Amino acid sequence: MDQRAANAGKTAIILEGGSFRGQFTAGVLDVLMEHNVQPDACYGVSAGVLNGLSYKSRQIGRPNRVNLAFCNDERYMGAKSFARSGSFIGYDFMLNDVQDRLDPFDNEAYLKNPMPLVAVVTDIVFGTAAYLEVKNAVLDIDVVRATTSLPLMTQPVEIDGHLYLDGGVADSVPIEHVLEDAGYDRAVVVLTQHRAYKKGPYEMMAAARARYGEYPYLLDAIESRHERYNEQREHIWAYEKEGRALVLTPPRPVEVGHIEHDTAKLLDLYIQGRQEAARRLDEIVSFLK
Repeated sequence: MDQRAANAGKTAIILEGGSFRGQFTAGVLDVLMEHNVQPDACYGVSAGVLNGLSYKSRQIGRPNRVNLAFCNDERYMGAKSFARSGSFIGYDFMLNDVQDRLDPFDNEAYLKNPMPLVAVVTDIVFGTAAYLEVKNAVLDIDVVRATTSLPLMTQPVEIDGHLYLDGGVADSVPIEHVLEDAGYDRAVVVLTQHRAYKKGPYEMMAAARARYGEYPYLLDAIESRHERYNEQREHIWAYEKEGRALVLTPPRPVEVGHIEHDTAKLLDLYIQGRQEAARRLDEIVSFLK
């Protein structure tokens, strides 16, 4: 049986990235977990995968706790981490200290949950998206690192001979892949920008050209990302009108930055996510059934 046939009639949830803007997603998923709402599959991009990990392990409140506790800790994200490791994101701290000791991740519960978590990554040679399942949150940690590896801010991650960066470069919200290529019937889509948001051109193209000059297809993907992203959002609204997508977005323009140290802003965005999910809970449940 091919993939499309296997997924016919099934549902998925798609989680956009956006670094600390993922606080909105964290609020949405906590409400879904509190009411035992889960689709057949979860697809995430960048920070969406970090939220998806705790959704699959059913650890209510964990992403919100971690972000609030460590948003001002330079071991978690900041210039000191970049100077020490070449990565603005402190992966050793995030995926070892936090994951193992400070706010332990429940990999046993993760493995017991049959819902697959698929991470979107960008192949830097071809500038195209790949979709890699995080089957084991411990053994597949490189997949998590790859989907969150922002251009210029982190190092590419090698997996099975391929070099990958942040999935958002190639496929920010994989609605077309999920509904058309993978063959799911419908999807809940959690976006981390307001419905009226329009992405502008990448502001660091000169630095990207200097850094990735040997990867012309990656540079094309970075440079055209804003156009493809804005077009993709139009596709999302079209799927919404068809009844194949149920879309949750922040109710007002998001003030949380890609890097955010204001815990009040982070908590407010998390609460917005909770309120939006609670407001539309019956609709979500009906849609997924």
